[in-house]
Amino acid sequence: MNRFLIRFFLFGFFALTSKIISAQVIYDPPEKKLMEFSWASPDTREYSQNTRLYDSGPFDGISVKLTKEVGGGNIFMLENWSAVSEEVKEQEYERIKAIAEKATLEDNFLVLYGASQMDWFSDADWREVEVYLRFAANLARIGKFKGILWDPEPYKPGKNPWRMSEQPDRGERTYYDYYLQVRKRGAQFIRILQDEFPGLTILSLREFSDYQTASPFSQAILPLKDKKQSRATLEDAWWALHLPFSLGILDAIQDDVVFIDGNEEAYYYTSALEYYKVRNEIFNDTRALIPAGLHKKFKANYYLGHAVSVDYILGNWAGVLNGFPYRLSGQGKVLTPEQQALWFEHNVYYALKTSDQYIWMYTEDANWWTGENIPEGFAEALKRARQKVNKIEPLGFTVEKMLEQARERAEQRGK
Repeated sequence: MNRFLIRFFLFGFFALTSKIISAQVIYDPPEKKLMEFSWASPDTREYSQNTRLYDSGPFDGISVKLTKEVGGGNIFMLENWSAVSEEVKEQEYERIKAIAEKATLEDNFLVLYGASQMDWFSDADWREVEVYLRFAANLARIGKFKGILWDPEPYKPGKNPWRMSEQPDRGERTYYDYYLQVRKRGAQFIRILQDEFPGLTILSLREFSDYQTASPFSQAILPLKDKKQSRATLEDAWWALHLPFSLGILDAIQDDVVFIDGNEEAYYYTSALEYYKVRNEIFNDTRALIPAGLHKKFKANYYLGHAVSVDYILGNWAGVLNGFPYRLSGQGKVLTPEQQALWFEHNVYYALKTSDQYIWMYTEDANWWTGENIPEGFAEALKRARQKVNKIEPLGFTVEKMLEQARERAEQRGK
């Protein structure tokens, strides 16, 4: 009897232990990872020649740009792409192969941009886009990258493909005409990428997060209160057609593809609450913008990340951000270096804590690899924030009162 009881209890113990281990394997949250995207990000030539340097930074992955010789990743700038020779493309492949052989980072992303020279309704234009997309997706796969970093912001000299007022036949076609066509192109976009690079991750710097109430740059229509007014606001928005493009991606996305909203609006967050609030807006309120048939894919494939801007925290954009009162853009300018580092640590901590996996850091003057122009105390603050998140520790301080006082001082300075 005693021997039987011993066996019974041992069996129960091992069964319970097995269940606990199994549950940990299934339910352990993903490791939080830090990406960079900056003026100092290398192109394929720079990365292949200085791989050890770029792999030595404080990041889990970096953004890598295509060289200007192959169009710089501007997939909608067709005139630039059509001038690229096969010989130049082959040189880019050789650089990517060299990166694959030498790089040690496992979460790198190849950068694509949204500036445009094309017509959404031109199938001939879109065929050229598809050729460029296949080329880029192949490079990312061969380079052993995690996927594509999609920056839809239309930098000059291209036009804005997302704004109705910049479309060539805007007087002849309705917003709904464009909505259907751009949604179709979004589906074609993702099909090409996942066909050439199965299981890739797309880190988009901005998606449905653009419709939160955050900064003067966001189109504040969430949560929807007045559908008629919200539609009018959306149709006139800077990002009007980016919504159907994103829906098109969800139309055709495969189960193993990860689609991350990088929430660029998080640049301007000044409290912990904002990071939690946007999760509710994205995963609950956004459903009002998504057709019912896509809700399942949205839940399965759509992830939330956050951005951290070193320059906004430093006040480097004080007085130059259109639509921002000086009290907002200049608040970082009136902080001491110690206070700036605290705000930076706060934003990195809550960005990591509330993201699904990836966050990304944007810098202009600072170079995290050479150490040039790294603000005082920021390297240490970054390390502390990551350690606290990894150890599931509280941040240990708040910044709301400090920043409220900074805004009051900045408002006086800006008058």
